[in-house]
Amino acid sequence: MYVKILSLLMILSIPKETVCQNLTDYKKLHNDLFNDYNPDLTPFDTENGNSNKKWIKFQFYNLGIKHYDEVDGILSLTSMTILTWLDSSLRWKPSDYNNLRHITVSTGTVWFPHIILLSDANKLEPFGSTSPSKVSVSYNGNIEWSHAHVINSKCPANMRKFPFDEQKCSLTFFVWEPSQQLCLEPVSMPYSDYFETKNPGWMVQSWEVKPDKQGNISLAVILIIKREPLYYNILVFTPIAVLALLNPLVFLLPQNSGERISYGMTILLSFVVFLTLASDKIPATSNPISFLIVFIVLVFIASAVILLFNIINCYFFVKNDKEIKGFLKHIAKILRRKGRKEKVSVNDDITIFYIDIALWLDKFCFVMSYIFMSSLITFYFIILLF
Repeated sequence: MYVKILSLLMILSIPKETVCQNLTDYKKLHNDLFNDYNPDLTPFDTENGNSNKKWIKFQFYNLGIKHYDEVDGILSLTSMTILTWLDSSLRWKPSDYNNLRHITVSTGTVWFPHIILLSDANKLEPFGSTSPSKVSVSYNGNIEWSHAHVINSKCPANMRKFPFDEQKCSLTFFVWEPSQQLCLEPVSMPYSDYFETKNPGWMVQSWEVKPDKQGNISLAVILIIKREPLYYNILVFTPIAVLALLNPLVFLLPQNSGERISYGMTILLSFVVFLTLASDKIPATSNPISFLIVFIVLVFIASAVILLFNIINCYFFVKNDKEIKGFLKHIAKILRRKGRKEKVSVNDDITIFYIDIALWLDKFCFVMSYIFMSSLITFYFIILLF
């Protein structure tokens, strides 16, 4: 990445024309230009009747996304900003200086605009305040400054469709001047990702450069970044879906095997592990909440209910050949009467044992739990698609 940045800076710093020049011409031009020049005065273009506004052209190069922290809501982006403006007091005739058309000076030598990133997550300071970058001055008064840096911008996360989420990050550049006479103007191609190094976890889906709500004194570079969901689908969702479909199989295990409770408890604890793994990537103040978290919680609750019915079923099986009496016998007669084709009166004397309830409950819970788990997985995918 850094090789690309250096190459880009070298390309931008090369003059459009190469001529034979010597140090004497350079010194003479420098002395003539800055002999009576005051860098504290804003160079308004009075020749074109534009004395009330000073326009600064803006161009943004995206060199690659370094990292996006969803928990803290910070986008780390390697970028390069190019500013161009006109200073009519820094003009000369190239023929007077051995056809010298460009001169490079430090930022403190010329008037320099104070532009900050309002969404900066670290500290607010003007671009170029601590930068060793220089400016290129052309014979027609055009000044160009380019600076490559790492931006840490605030970007609150919307984790609703995690891990299929898209984040909207706005990089707001603001002219930090006492008056509102300085204005930012995007060039014809204000954004470029030609030198971008692709991030394996995120990709820029779309971009937009437009004036922010403060007007022409601010400019917003809006990036829509999309997550690559393969990692979380393989390591989080797929195991959860498989465990959810394996959980109802607990009702097919023989009651006398002694493995029913341990099987259900193991799957229940597995959901807790995946819930912790997913929650580490989601802010505690996330609003709206992630569908994945809701999905895991619902599966966890369903697994707990399955474990509860499994314990109840084991209780019925332990009593084995004991006859059901009282209220449970009355309910069992009603269910048995509805399950048969021939009519059986509720008042008929039917002997029902606890093991009959255990076998019936196994079949009922197995079917209902499979329907619920399959419906939950299907509903989760429908929500993500729409």
